[in-house]
Amino acid sequence: MLNILKKLYIFEWISDDLINDFIKNSILKDFKKWETIIKEWEKSNNAYILLSWIVWIYRWEKNISTIFEWDIFWEIALVLNEPRTATIKAETDVKTLVLNNDFFEEFLKNSPKWEYIKTTILNRIIQNNKK
Repeated sequence: MLNILKKLYIFEWISDDLINDFIKNSILKDFKKWETIIKEWEKSNNAYILLSWIVWIYRWEKNISTIFEWDIFWEIALVLNEPRTATIKAETDVKTLVLNNDFFEEFLKNSPKWEYIKTTILNRIIQNNKK
């Protein structure tokens, strides 16, 4: 899992030891086919890394996109405490690694890269919303 997480932009600058600590302090969570992972307009302080299969993104009850294995979603929750602007549903049974904002901030609070990663996350969300 370490080598795959290192490819995700939020981990690309973190040492292997810190990523392994992060993995140990994250939660594995399974969702059943068609189960809602998060609903539009809910607040959540979790981000998710999709470890297996596929989830769908809905906005205003319309399917707008798909997320595949080894991608991260809702990472904006790691920097903003705002309601989500879309619903995520499992297309199949899926496995996720749940990243909690409180731990993520604690994990990075002494890092000089914290402002950089927050800006990177926000810029990625802005770019994704332009699509």
